[in-house]
Amino acid sequence: MILSQTARYALRAVYYLATLQDDECQLTKDIAMKTKIPAAYLARIMSTLAKRGILYSRTGLGGGFCLTKDAMNYSLYDVAAQFDNLDSYQACIFGFTVCHKEKYCIIHDDWMRLKNEIVAVLKSTSLGKLKEIGTEFDWTRMSV
Repeated sequence: MILSQTARYALRAVYYLATLQDDECQLTKDIAMKTKIPAAYLARIMSTLAKRGILYSRTGLGGGFCLTKDAMNYSLYDVAAQFDNLDSYQACIFGFTVCHKEKYCIIHDDWMRLKNEIVAVLKSTSLGKLKEIGTEFDWTRMSV
């Protein structure tokens, strides 16, 4: 709701990479199959993340996309922010593009508080923390 589909897919992909062994790379098609992200869509996401220094690509045997050494210090916010401007997110929960100051909906203040809490969680959760939490994630539960 607060994150675009692209940002959610990016988070899913980097989480998957974080569950792998250090310096282990995966081909985009394999990541796509495992995480149930459309491969062509994922290729564009991975390219963006590589340009921003979160991932790198390796060619040859054992090649594919890998997390950079610094990636474990990146937060979920850092990843999502490559695709969404979370700090200026003002969309209304009822679907209005922006909640207008003159005519706030009845839950505006609560919704903005929740939005700020979500952003705070994204900022305080690093990829390294995800790796520490555990790698036993059931990827078969994912939906497209």
